[in-house]
Amino acid sequence: MDLTVLVDYAPYILILGGIIAISWLLERLVKPVPVVGEPASGLMKIISLFGFFVGILLIVTAAVAWSTKAVDTGTQYLLIIAGLALLLKPMKDFPWAALFGLTVGGLCAAFVYLFYPLPKMVYGVSSTWVYLLIFIVPALFVYVLFKFIEDVLKLIGMILTFKPVSLVLGLICIAQGILLLLDKNLFTMLFI
Repeated sequence: MDLTVLVDYAPYILILGGIIAISWLLERLVKPVPVVGEPASGLMKIISLFGFFVGILLIVTAAVAWSTKAVDTGTQYLLIIAGLALLLKPMKDFPWAALFGLTVGGLCAAFVYLFYPLPKMVYGVSSTWVYLLIFIVPALFVYVLFKFIEDVLKLIGMILTFKPVSLVLGLICIAQGILLLLDKNLFTMLFI
């Protein structure tokens, strides 16, 4: 599958990412409107749910743009930052470290149980306790390692999803997307 086509749609992807990043503001603006407020508010919540997938799309587009050098460096960084903001928003509420720890511990214990079964007693200790130890040691190691990574990602997610930051990021994404459609660039306009 040729992903280079994503670079051609980078302006639209940026605009979509920007709209999703500021969907909380759009929801607050349209909610008080009598007739369209409630349906539009529900629509904004649905759009916000797609933020995770749009975040993945932004990061994939950034990776393709980086490898093909099709867009400028500022747009590549904007794609990455906006993608991380949308991707990390729902991820910060899920216990990833516990999931990875349980998975690795379970796989280690299952591997030993299936391919290297222990006798009933190992050095006077029941094999059940040895299997439990084979589960706990890698599970704790992976949990501690991933808990640190999870906390760092939560911190980055909290910063990027802080409402003033997401507002600025969303508006910059929308502006850069519109300017790219007009064959202009926000970063060259600001810094040159």
